Amino acid sequence: MAKVRRLTLLLAPLSALLALVACAPAATGTTAAVPYSIGSRSIQGTPGTTLYVQAEFKPSDFSLDTSKLTGAMWVPTGYDSDSAVITAKFRLEHIVVPAGWKLDLVQVQVTRSTSPGPTTFSKSSTDYGLTALVAITPKDGAIPGPYHLQADLGYQQNTKPLRIDLRIG
Repeated sequence: MAKVRRLTLLLAPLSALLALVACAPAATGTTAAVPYSIGSRSIQGTPGTTLYVQAEFKPSDFSLDTSKLTGAMWVPTGYDSDSAVITAKFRLEHIVVPAGWKLDLVQVQVTRSTSPGPTTFSKSSTDYGLTALVAITPKDGAIPGPYHLQADLGYQQNTKPLRIDLRIG
């Protein structure tokens, strides 16, 4: 009986620690839900491990007519805001990465938020944003150090540059 009690006393803290670790948030860049942002000075990668990076744009950067986005596409995301995934309309081109690396477009999402006017009878305004999420997978055995990756995000005849500086460590 004493051995069981001792074993229980040893395993209880270990179980609590494992439960706590399971609830810990993911490290930035390791999941699509918690990506790095382009321009972050601290984008860090590990050879062979995928990391996620997002870039912010305006729909007007691509001459995207937001009035053509249908209501069925919009999903509520909070008070007076919603979003739509429009990845199929976009592409990555002119990709420049080291040999053996991968740079893939994961998702393009447009967000819409409505702000009330300054007075009760004022017209409300609607703002739009566009977020592109990419996945970067350095090759196994990548040499530690700084890297500069680039590609163009395209929609119809319009493109915008994606420039990503990261460090493999």
